[in-house]
Order: sequence, then C-alpha cells, then structure tokens
Amino acid sequence: MHKGWFTALLALGLTACAGLPAPQVLPPGLALVGRWDNQAQIKAAPAELLRAPAAGNAYPWVDAQSAQFLEVNVPKVAGPKDQAIYLIWRSGSDTGQISRQRLWVFRPQANGVTLMDFYAFKKPEAFATEGQGSTAFQTLTLEDFIAYGPACSLPVVKTTTGWTASIPATCSITARSGRKMTLSAKLSLDGDRFSYQEHGLLETGAYAFKVPSGPAYQFSKKGPAS
Repeated sequence: MHKGWFTALLALGLTACAGLPAPQVLPPGLALVGRWDNQAQIKAAPAELLRAPAAGNAYPWVDAQSAQFLEVNVPKVAGPKDQAIYLIWRSGSDTGQISRQRLWVFRPQANGVTLMDFYAFKKPEAFATEGQGSTAFQTLTLEDFIAYGPACSLPVVKTTTGWTASIPATCSITARSGRKMTLSAKLSLDGDRFSYQEHGLLETGAYAFKVPSGPAYQFSKKGPAS
C-alpha cells in the first residue's frame, strides 16, 4: 500500500514539474537592458588598482563606472529581428562625466548564430540625455556612425545563464589618429553580472589602449533602465 502511495505521489510530482513554465530566457541584447555599476568591484579592489587611468598599458588600474543599456529603435541600421542597444557609461556615478556611448546591434542569423555589431557615434553629444523610450535614434543611418565592418562582428555564444562574445582576431582598424591597430574585446553576461574588457594593439605590438588596464570591469545590475 505504501508503495502504491509513493508511486502515485511521484507521478503527481512529475506531472506538476512538467507543467511549470520554463525560466524566461531573454535575447542577448534585451538581457542587458537596465542600470548597472561596478561599485562592488571597486569596494573589493586592492588600493593599488584604484588610481587614475593611464594611456596604453602603463600600469594596472580599474575605475568606477555606472552604465545604462537602453533598447532603441534604429530602423535604418537594425532590421526588424535585430536588437539595437544604446549604451551610455558614466565615470564614478550615474551623474558623472560620460565615458562611453555606443550602439550595439545583435543580429540573429539564419543558421541560429547571433552576431553583435558595434558602432561609435560621430556626434555622441547629441544623445547624451536620451533615455528609455527615446525616439531620437529613429532617423539615424550608417552615415551617423563609425562602423567597423563584418571582420569585427562578435559571435555571441549562449550559456545556461547568459552569453559570451569576443571580437575576432580579424578585427583591424585605422583609428582617427591614423594609427593602425587590432581591436580585442571580451564580454560576458552571467545573470545579473556583466564583465567587459577591451584593448587596441598597435602594429609594433604596443598597446594603444587597454580598458580597464587591470581586471575586467565587473558590473552588477541595479534596476530597470530610466
């Protein structure tokens, strides 16, 4: 009799589990949308890392950053199935000086792979105050951005808790300064944690820049985008 009860309960348990909804898995770009900062990283960092950023790779450093990732509509750059994400980072706090403005476009491919293209604004100051729901991006075209081409598209690799992406070794550019360099960046989203690091390597093998020059930025999600 006990065995029968156990079998019935087990069957009910399996049925109940099977009926539970699967955890929501957001597309890569949408999973970033919100407010982030790396204050936990800064509080835990050794004192020797907490110094002013230096050009190239002069010494290791990491600084405080506050980041917002906003979903935007850029129909002349991102197709109907793409996810366009406007990011704006500020130094120190969410009211600090702007340190970075980019457009990231996540493009699902027919073979199931997602590629991420990144763009720099030619006139970033025009978008410094834009927030969630902004319509300021709707008329922009590729002419409004500095694009880096398909050789720099990042393949996005899904994980059980997010995704990772790296710029391929084929990504070589000529900067505004006229210097030729190879770009490298590593991105990783793990639930409510996001890490980021990038650098540019000159033809001489010297660093043009490395951001940050210590461990990668480690962001924690703080809430929805504003």
